[in-house]
Amino acid sequence: MEMIEDTAGAGRHCQCIETIVQFLPQVERVSLGVSKSSLHEHAREQYEKLSTMHKNMQKLYESIGNYFAFDPHSVSLEDFFGELANFRLLYMEAVKENHKKREMEEKIKRAKLAKEKAEREKQERQQKKKQLIDMNKEGDETGVMDSLMEALQSGAAFRDRRKRTPRNGDQSPSSPSSRWPGANYGNRTLVSLAE
Repeated sequence: MEMIEDTAGAGRHCQCIETIVQFLPQVERVSLGVSKSSLHEHAREQYEKLSTMHKNMQKLYESIGNYFAFDPHSVSLEDFFGELANFRLLYMEAVKENHKKREMEEKIKRAKLAKEKAEREKQERQQKKKQLIDMNKEGDETGVMDSLMEALQSGAAFRDRRKRTPRNGDQSPSSPSSRWPGANYGNRTLVSLAE
């Protein structure tokens, strides 16, 4: 709306310039270095360019109004482009939030799959142990060697789930000093030699 008034005003200004140039005395026109025809022609060309650009802009804005289903005469350009910029910002935020949600869902899904896989592996190990124990209980000697070889190759035969208590010095029953009183023989000779 403001631009229509501005272009109409520019047209009136061109007419004013034309009338001023017509009524300027010949002496003043020469001293200003302005010829009547060149000033008028230049102003008229600029006005025509501005007028055609404004008409094209109005046509484009009306087509945008039809596309986005609003009345271009009741909504100003500034309001429309402000709403469009606001929509763009909100849309970009929504895209980021959706991306974060997808990542979290994938992370939860991967954790769930890993947990299920660990449970399956644990059940398989327990089932193999159960089969090994059941085979030994039944007394069937046909697959014993095969199952023992498989347990040796997989390392299942060497796994001990019990925690062992650490030994305190040489006080364990298997240490030589606890079995024989003269087991510190080597230590006594070193002490006596040092004296």
